[in-house]
Amino acid sequence: MKRKKFLPLSKPLITSAEIDAVSSVLRSGYLTTGPKVEEFEKGVEKYLGGSVHAVALNSCTGGLFLALNACGIGPGDEVIVPTWTFAASAHVVIWTGAKPVLCDVDEGSLNIDVRRMKELISARTKAIMPVHFAGYPCEMDEITAVARRRGMVVIEDAAHAIGSVYNGRKIGTIGDATVFSFYATKNLACGEGGMVVSEDEKMIERIRKASYFGIDKEAFSRYRKAGRWYYEIEELGYKYNMDSIHAAIGIVQLKKLNAMSGRRRRIARLYRAHLDDRIRFMTDGDGHYHTYHLFPIRIDRRIIGRNDLIEKLKERNIGAGVHFIPLHRHPYYRSFVRPGEFPVADKAYEEIISIPMFAGMSDGDAWYVIRTINDILKRR
Repeated sequence: MKRKKFLPLSKPLITSAEIDAVSSVLRSGYLTTGPKVEEFEKGVEKYLGGSVHAVALNSCTGGLFLALNACGIGPGDEVIVPTWTFAASAHVVIWTGAKPVLCDVDEGSLNIDVRRMKELISARTKAIMPVHFAGYPCEMDEITAVARRRGMVVIEDAAHAIGSVYNGRKIGTIGDATVFSFYATKNLACGEGGMVVSEDEKMIERIRKASYFGIDKEAFSRYRKAGRWYYEIEELGYKYNMDSIHAAIGIVQLKKLNAMSGRRRRIARLYRAHLDDRIRFMTDGDGHYHTYHLFPIRIDRRIIGRNDLIEKLKERNIGAGVHFIPLHRHPYYRSFVRPGEFPVADKAYEEIISIPMFAGMSDGDAWYVIRTINDILKRR
């Protein structure tokens, strides 16, 4: 039976607590970067175990750019980036003047293929940017070992992976810098926002300064009673600071992040246990804690085409999508690659579909997705 209400691919879990937090900021009159932003940063630092330092920004994209910038990446340098990612991961490399070197991905996880990554390293390679696709961690031990031997930095694109754990270590405590996203669809959703974390406090302070025009650390205290009007621009900076409204939402979301991750994992278990056995799933296992930002499935094209399945799901009020269109297939990035370099990504792109996954889903929602997909496939 077709449900009456559309089930979206993703939806943030917003309650009265987030609404009250935003109202409190609006009533305070202090809307830009301020105490709430600092509170959010400290909260994430504590969540990650207290060994890292954090700076909140207006996007993950800004964080990736500033992290590269803080590590001295620039013209003449190369950064290895998986082709299976959103445009931001490679765009930011180009913004620094460096060149993104696109890499194929692992068949099971669609994370960066470490073997291929090693082959792409040149004398100009200065950084590796692993992307934790869908919330499943990349092979960080091998990636960091390669980087250390070659004097490269590791900047993790963890847009999907706040709360994920790799071999007992939380994502955010492994690479030279890790960047999270708090976009509206993410596991911790502020609407917009991002954060860079690192054990290197000096790097974080460089990013903090660069995030607001290169002004000294007194930038946001000059209008408080205890502040002073005078400021100095110490370097060329940008405009990537987070405001207090988004930080207030983040503070509330962070308190329930573990519960929301647990809920996503419950839905994933239902999908894995009950979807048609002809469906292929992405890698998971006991070695890591997968937070399931997305739940991609792979469909045999001999049974049903991906686009056909997406349309049939929409007809039954179920949202679906494709994550991702590999970068090398976009017109802009075709000039960066040679045809045939990405056999795994190309094959996955023809087969993959993301089905609904968010913390506010009920078991009934998940069962509706399961029954609908199974019914569609049985009719083929």
